[in-house]
Amino acid sequence: MNKRVVNEFLQLVVLDNPSKDERKVADYILARLKELGYGAYEDQAYLVTGGNTGNIICKIEGNPDKDKVMFLSHMDSVMPCNGKVPVINDIYIESSKNTILGSDDLSGVASMLELAAALANKEVTGGDVYLIFTISEEIGLLGAKNLDLSKINADYAYVLDSGGDIGTASISAPSHISFTVKIRGKAAHAGMEPEKGINAMVVASKAIAKMQIGRIDEETTCNLGVIKGGNAKNIVCEEIIIDGECRSRNEEKLNLVYNDIMTVFQDTVNENHCTIDISSTKEYSSFLISDEDEALIKFEKACQLMNLPFKKEHGGGGSDTNIIYSKGIKALNISTGMDKVHSVEERIKIDDLFKISELIKIIVSL
Repeated sequence: MNKRVVNEFLQLVVLDNPSKDERKVADYILARLKELGYGAYEDQAYLVTGGNTGNIICKIEGNPDKDKVMFLSHMDSVMPCNGKVPVINDIYIESSKNTILGSDDLSGVASMLELAAALANKEVTGGDVYLIFTISEEIGLLGAKNLDLSKINADYAYVLDSGGDIGTASISAPSHISFTVKIRGKAAHAGMEPEKGINAMVVASKAIAKMQIGRIDEETTCNLGVIKGGNAKNIVCEEIIIDGECRSRNEEKLNLVYNDIMTVFQDTVNENHCTIDISSTKEYSSFLISDEDEALIKFEKACQLMNLPFKKEHGGGGSDTNIIYSKGIKALNISTGMDKVHSVEERIKIDDLFKISELIKIIVSL
């Protein structure tokens, strides 16, 4: 067992790291890379995100005749992530049940720092390696979206930000549209003259009842996640605000589902003499890695060399992988073994920290 990566992880997870406040983790990473003899720099993405930390970029020069590989993890975690206390037993490192653990994604960060240490000590050799540590992934992939890749000449990339057994690769993920719909009716006294009002809540309900929500097909989903509005129980509800999303690995299906939902909202509002305001954002685009892509070929070979079961899966959520892929670098999202993430039950197997760090070392060496 390589205790170095475990110790690295334990040093990282006790650091507070909410989105827009990754400063402690960033300072730790910068200090470690400097200690290993590497130059790293922090960009100014925080000027856009409104946080106190930028993305960290480090290039480790290697054999110019070998592939140039990029690895990426994010520095932030979901709340509650302040005051984390890891609990260790024979198999797992777990959260204390008062906070999350932070293996999402500090397990990826620790593995990348272990790779940097192995390269510095000549325990492994390869081509150029780029280490990227992003900010504010958990609140919209903001660090990756504001990452300048123009000076990063990587042939392909691995994003260490997925769960499941080590050896699992997400070869695709959907495009994502988020939207907000505001339906405005007419207020009136609910007890004295309700007939003079138009209840926006009722109109919204009529529209929603006509929609297919949830699993549309094997690659498409839709959700209405937040509904808010109304001022008091004795006032006919004047305005309702609905936040939702559509996802699909098929761009044509994504647009079709989104347009169908908006048509239902618009037609129902018109039928009930209300007004509507719709805003939407394309959060990210889908990606798909083929069996012929070098990133997947190298990953499968590394798994074979470690006698790890190799597994391909199609993801249903977004990650920095979507953004890196859209910026022109073929990227594969691979598992670090993180388990029960985004909950106070979060945990990771100690052995998985070893496996993922060894796996990426082999990838570099191939």
